[in-house]
Amino acid sequence: FSFSSSTDEIYTEFDMDKMGKVVSNLLANAFKFTPDGGRVEVWVGKSPDGSNIVIKVSDTGIGISDEHKQHIFERFYQVQQSGGKLYGGSGIGLHLVREFVVMHGGTIDVGDNVGQGAVFVVSVPIQATDATAATSLTEEDLEAEGAGRKKLILIDDNADFRELLVDTLSIDYDTIEARNGEEGFAAILRRMPDLVISDVMMPVMDGLELCQKVKNDVRTSHIPVILLTAKNAEEHKIEGLSRGADEYLSKPFNPQLLKLKIEKLIELNEKRKEVFSKQIDPEPSEITITPLDEKLINRAIKYVEEHMASSELSVEELSKALGMSRVHLYKKLTSITGRTPIEFIRVMRLKRAAQLLRDPQQNIADIAYSVGFNSPKYFSRYFKEEFGILPSDYQKGLKQGTIQV
Repeated sequence: FSFSSSTDEIYTEFDMDKMGKVVSNLLANAFKFTPDGGRVEVWVGKSPDGSNIVIKVSDTGIGISDEHKQHIFERFYQVQQSGGKLYGGSGIGLHLVREFVVMHGGTIDVGDNVGQGAVFVVSVPIQATDATAATSLTEEDLEAEGAGRKKLILIDDNADFRELLVDTLSIDYDTIEARNGEEGFAAILRRMPDLVISDVMMPVMDGLELCQKVKNDVRTSHIPVILLTAKNAEEHKIEGLSRGADEYLSKPFNPQLLKLKIEKLIELNEKRKEVFSKQIDPEPSEITITPLDEKLINRAIKYVEEHMASSELSVEELSKALGMSRVHLYKKLTSITGRTPIEFIRVMRLKRAAQLLRDPQQNIADIAYSVGFNSPKYFSRYFKEEFGILPSDYQKGLKQGTIQV
């Protein structure tokens, strides 16, 4: 095996997970179909006009006939070679390799290697990026990250089974893989997915222990968990559900049933967020999923209420008070309430202001300052954005009886 490159570094924006899978899959196939004593080579560089990154993976293996080259990237297509061997079916599959390359606006082609074997050529446009940009995530960065497709983490020690489910689910979701509960929990903390799917029987840490760990950690307790197992006994299902699992499926199962359960659990989480947004006086017990979530929201509300008069109250202060990193707090609050930490603090100020406006003797400017706004003008603007009415009209409506609370 050898690697070479025509340049020391190329800066570009790309999805590291997807492109990592592209290269891993091409290498897996190259090694699989190259006999002992053969060669596998990887070359990375730029296209002649400098607009594309080019990755070439070549081998001296069994090669691919012209008849099969035009079909090699089709879904479920496999090439029968002499000796009964199949070309394809390794890793995520050549069909998804092409899909991931196309997602990047690129192309992938297969040809004959000089002498013997095959060569795959991936070409992806170079996207402008600032290599010196700061690496710390702002709340806007996190919001942009969360605006894409929903993320799933699939945990199973059977590589073939993971491949099957990834092929099924990656069409609609960003799917991250892990081989056991320990790897899976680390990935959950790192990626904070919208849902976890885990096998029960696994080495290192099984699915039941993983589920209990997810549901007992305040950073992850809101994440729905679907457990999968080959066991059909009722006691095993009861044990799984008692550990906090949201759903339980026995293998074998219809993949469409799994997709439906995923959709329903994610939809249920979205509906819970709406409850918080519609309430003037938030009731944590009505908007949370688990006792841990309820405690966290109670603590967050209490802290914001105690420091509401301070216009300097920040997300950093709130995250420290709750014992969470800023990133985990962002993902936790958005998952439970649909609000970012900045929005959560602002909404709590506005909801308290709405309560104070019920007293007709209260001055609107005084109320604005008392809940931490530096300017009555900005207070009025945000109040109208949140409740669809100006504070003065809200107070007047309460006085005249045209608005009920």
